[in-house]
Amino acid sequence: MLEPLRKLLLAGLGTVDLTEEKVKGIFDDLVARGEVNEQEARDLVSGWVKRAGEQKAKIQQQVDDAVRRALERVGVSHRAELEKLESRIADIERRMPREPEAE
Repeated sequence: MLEPLRKLLLAGLGTVDLTEEKVKGIFDDLVARGEVNEQEARDLVSGWVKRAGEQKAKIQQQVDDAVRRALERVGVSHRAELEKLESRIADIERRMPREPEAE
């Protein structure tokens, strides 16, 4: 289980390693050197930020799925299942006759 999770995290780190500030800095340098104009730089940064956000969400979903599958394999119950059981137990306890209290 840890190996696929490690691969997912490494892939994610490669994708989102650059921060928005670093990307802006790179494009600011390109604008200063006249290699791209400001609008192109803004569009490129905006596109990168959007793709990085999408990739981050995708990686998070993959990690969540991997963890969920691993927990299911080892038999860990979902919170909703536990709450349902607690409710059923409480209902059964309400229906059971109570023993008289000893004095």
